[in-house]
Amino acid sequence: MKKYVILKLIGLAILTMITLVVISFIEVAVYSYLINPGQEQSFYEAHVNSSAPYISGIFGFIVFFLIARYWKKKEYQNVFKLVILFPLIYVLIDIIIITAAGVKWSDFILIFAIANAAKFLGSFLGYKLTI
Repeated sequence: MKKYVILKLIGLAILTMITLVVISFIEVAVYSYLINPGQEQSFYEAHVNSSAPYISGIFGFIVFFLIARYWKKKEYQNVFKLVILFPLIYVLIDIIIITAAGVKWSDFILIFAIANAAKFLGSFLGYKLTI
């Protein structure tokens, strides 16, 4: 992991984003087919807009925790640096994507901060709680 650390972390952050989006799609599919079927398309679009940040925070915590735990168990060099840089890079990419999409930040900033704080916490706890 010595060479091209930042590029590898960018790739891992993008892969993590894709994973979280897939989990969000699965949640909406389960909701629309099993929990509340028969609604209009706009209803499910509103649901995904409200549930996606929570899915990102909860499952993001788990993913970041497991990755940091893996790094610590494998005894990577400068693992604490990786544990801090990984969520930081993720958040920077997330900000770029959200800004490019034209999202109104005033409606979104609180849940954005909470979801990404969960990722930092997951990464840190994955590092701290691994022997």
